[in-house]
Amino acid sequence: MVSIKCVIFGCIAKEKGYFRIIKILERNPKIHLLIAGPFLHPLEQETLDYIKKKEKELKNLKVEVRKLRDDEFGKYIKKADVILLPYLSAVPASGIFSRNLKYLKPMITWNTVFFKEAEDNYGACITVNSIDELEEKILEVYKSKTLREKLRKGAKKMSKDLSWVNVAKKYLEVYNAI
Repeated sequence: MVSIKCVIFGCIAKEKGYFRIIKILERNPKIHLLIAGPFLHPLEQETLDYIKKKEKELKNLKVEVRKLRDDEFGKYIKKADVILLPYLSAVPASGIFSRNLKYLKPMITWNTVFFKEAEDNYGACITVNSIDELEEKILEVYKSKTLREKLRKGAKKMSKDLSWVNVAKKYLEVYNAI
């Protein structure tokens, strides 16, 4: 049986929207998920308990509660088919999103302002608005080499445009114009 490997990286937090993808895992055993990140805040205990409970119930869910070393992050991301960022609310930026640009892996995100701009301006990710659409896009990205290549090109362009060198040049242009 084919398995589609998805990953959610970062600190364990309710805001990550785990329940969205877990609903998909419950109905689609082809989709596998690794949740990997540290548990830092005691107020998130309920979230941690929920994902650990679901890990025991589902064969297609693995949870690693710890900070990943850089080499481990790279190892996991290289094995993944799709990176998921199903945040519950608007985030001003995402360290995982930025970090993933380097690896050029397809990203599917919830439709928030930051991610929608990355999709509209660069084609660096796909944004979704529902759990059904999230499942549909995971399957579509997995099946379509053309779509994966489009996302890679968008991520590469965004990574280049937002590099420290280019950002510094833009700041200098603004500064010199004053």
